[in-house]
Amino acid sequence: MAREIHDTLAQGLTGIIMQLRAAQRVEDSGAHIDTALGLAGDSLSEARRSVAALQPGQLEDSHLPDAVTTLARDWTRTSGVDVRVEVTGDRVALSTAIEVTLFRVAQEALANVAKHASATSVGLTLSYTGPAVLLDVRDDGTGIRASGGGEGFGLSGMRQRVRGVGGTFEIESAPGEGTAVSAIVPALQGSPR
Repeated sequence: MAREIHDTLAQGLTGIIMQLRAAQRVEDSGAHIDTALGLAGDSLSEARRSVAALQPGQLEDSHLPDAVTTLARDWTRTSGVDVRVEVTGDRVALSTAIEVTLFRVAQEALANVAKHASATSVGLTLSYTGPAVLLDVRDDGTGIRASGGGEGFGLSGMRQRVRGVGGTFEIESAPGEGTAVSAIVPALQGSPR
């Protein structure tokens, strides 16, 4: 993400600044201003594309419960492993940051099940508990072996994402007993869509 911003937005904004500085030094600055306007428009378009890329398409027209249900259905279709989805508690409209965080954790947890678990079933529970929202993804697979190598990129990324919104992230696993990934985040409310 940082590289993408550097390569697109920062470059565009630098170009705008250079054109406007050049325009300050000449009487007929129209060409420099036109170039700066073009760069500004391109940079704005790129910023919009970058922001859109951060939000999963499944969340564009629906809220988190529907998005994770769709994710689970699609994942079952491609993996052949059944996912039971359960949503509990009184649903509230969550902030985009919270919804994206929980959706991405569900997505990565299911990807890890497909890659590593050899599971035959998965349970995905989304619980609205008032001040917090809990996402729990449990499989009946092989579990995570303690390799001494630390967390992989996917687990580390989930942990960082959840901490970034003020939440907690936990993994429970034992060889042969499956894995449970849990994220608890504050139920920061957003605008209803």
